[in-house]
Amino acid sequence: MAGGTEKDIEELEKKIRIGPPWLTRFERARVIGARALQISLGAPILLNPDELPDYAKESPVLIAKLELERGILPMTIIRYTRAGDIQAIPVEWLIKLDKMRPRMWLLTLLLMKPG
Repeated sequence: MAGGTEKDIEELEKKIRIGPPWLTRFERARVIGARALQISLGAPILLNPDELPDYAKESPVLIAKLELERGILPMTIIRYTRAGDIQAIPVEWLIKLDKMRPRMWLLTLLLMKPG
């Protein structure tokens, strides 16, 4: 699934039964906050420290954000429904699908284009 073909994306979307097939802003904030806390308490960084940008080397929040964007966090999001259904979704799946999701600003630009 590393290639991110349409077939792979469709398979991932079918596996996610609860909620949207991407990280919500609340889940994203929770994951970054939890990982930043781990880093600030001495957890090892999952990225190569030499490859980190200078602005991010001293900030656990920025390091956590970079780890999330690269999809290397071994975390799972647990989603619930009111009916009591539960689904555990690896963050890696949600990040792959989030990268393929069309952005609202891009759609706005295309709709505002004259002609």
